[in-house]
Amino acid sequence: MIKKLFKLIAINIVVFIGLLITVNLLVILIFQGHKIINKEIADTRGNLPNYKNIDWAHKHFKEFKELPTEYRSYIGWRRLSYKGETININEQGIRNTSQSPLATEKSPLVVFLGGSTMWGTGVNDANTIPSLFAKVAQGRYRAMNLGEAAYNAFQGYVFLKLQIINGLNPYVVVSYDGVNDAQVLMPDRRPFSHNRENQIRKAMEGKDRIKDETLSFNHFLLNPLKSFIAKCKVYYTKNHTYKISQNNAEQKAKVLLDSWLCAKELAETHGAYFVAVLQPNAAIGKPYLKHLKLSEKEISIYKLFYPVVLELLKTPKYQELHRHVLVLTDVFDSEENIYVDAVHVSPKGNKIIAEKIYNHINNSIHRVK
Repeated sequence: MIKKLFKLIAINIVVFIGLLITVNLLVILIFQGHKIINKEIADTRGNLPNYKNIDWAHKHFKEFKELPTEYRSYIGWRRLSYKGETININEQGIRNTSQSPLATEKSPLVVFLGGSTMWGTGVNDANTIPSLFAKVAQGRYRAMNLGEAAYNAFQGYVFLKLQIINGLNPYVVVSYDGVNDAQVLMPDRRPFSHNRENQIRKAMEGKDRIKDETLSFNHFLLNPLKSFIAKCKVYYTKNHTYKISQNNAEQKAKVLLDSWLCAKELAETHGAYFVAVLQPNAAIGKPYLKHLKLSEKEISIYKLFYPVVLELLKTPKYQELHRHVLVLTDVFDSEENIYVDAVHVSPKGNKIIAEKIYNHINNSIHRVK
């Protein structure tokens, strides 16, 4: 009887382990298949009417999906060197900016900070905001693009500081922010965190302990399952709306304004003029969006964040900063196809932004002098 019982227990254990291995193998296959499919699916934004008669659009989004990124201390991440037809990035992770043929090494340098909208998602090198600014300036200024995908204002400030330590000498610093800073309102984000903090934290869990998990049960069986569940959770909750208290919204909106204050102090310490730009997005103002399929959930966080930022700018603490802030939230209020998604725009939109910033800098510096 005892022998039969042990045999039954042994069979059940073997069956359980077999099922666990099978489930994990299926999860791994699904997970890898999902990555392959995502890599093969073309970015359809190139089909939007914004890119009518623009022959490089599809090539751009194809190259965009190929861009490699690596971890960088203090700033989180940076794209690696890349040479393409529409995107070129140097060894420092800085995207190429087309300069005016009238510019020289003596032309004052305007440095641009920001996320993917400043970096230039949706446009080739010649149509990023810095490149179009240089074109409008006609040699009066040179431009440098320090933007990076998903960067918030504080990351931009830190990256600027690193560049100045390495010898960068800007004449004007432009920090173009808002949409990535709004992400801090999500309940799993802490003040002065960035968009990939949770991803990096989970990847580093347990790595501070001296142990080798290469051949462990966790490595082969549990970790793939955990990764799959985490991916599913992100997929099904990415459009979730959040209830944010006024105090919480104010606390996190101050992160953007305090980051701008840090960048302003850094710029002025090194003799540069500082301009902060509260960037536009599809949730604010009255832009034309009929060519897009945007859900209310997709843009709701900006509707929460921006009004709080604008109110805080009126308070005594940010009075001096307010004079350096260019608010462009309604700059795309027209009947033209500008947006290609909730935040990124096609070349026409970047041209409008570049002209606005150029005019603002000239007027501001003239007033200072």
